[in-house]
Amino acid sequence: MSRLILFLGLAAFSLLLHNCNPQDRLEIEKSAQQFDIEQGRASILQSNKRLMKALEHGDSVEAASTYTSNAKVMANNMAEVAGRHKIVKFIGSKLNTGIRNLELEMIEIWGDSSLLAEEGRYTFLDSNADARDKGNYIVLWKPEGGNWKRFRQIWASDLPKTAPEAKKP
Repeated sequence: MSRLILFLGLAAFSLLLHNCNPQDRLEIEKSAQQFDIEQGRASILQSNKRLMKALEHGDSVEAASTYTSNAKVMANNMAEVAGRHKIVKFIGSKLNTGIRNLELEMIEIWGDSSLLAEEGRYTFLDSNADARDKGNYIVLWKPEGGNWKRFRQIWASDLPKTAPEAKKP
């Protein structure tokens, strides 16, 4: 009798699992079909413009507002910067060096409604409109507060690393 109850219990559980799974699958497929990558692209382009304008005006708080609260910035030759409050300080330190003009060029975007990846090229310009740094970047975007925001960001300069000056004896 106990084997029959165990068998019926397992059969009922399997039936329940089988019946729930296709519905969950349909919800996921429906969500993926409803996602419009072009809307994501437009939102990211708008956020990039907002970041560039904030940097131009020297506003590190506004620039950092384009990042998620738990964002990370990772670049060569530096430790990662984690969390929006630290990103505000990081951007402020870069603004203090005179960097104000950033140009971003989106090359490609892909993903779904939960995560988008942007590949692009960047150029930092000085006050004479001369390139101070240029290279490639990748940003992972996540929705937060109804907007797409930078979740992870990494970039690599095309310029060679300058060697430190030798100390005089």
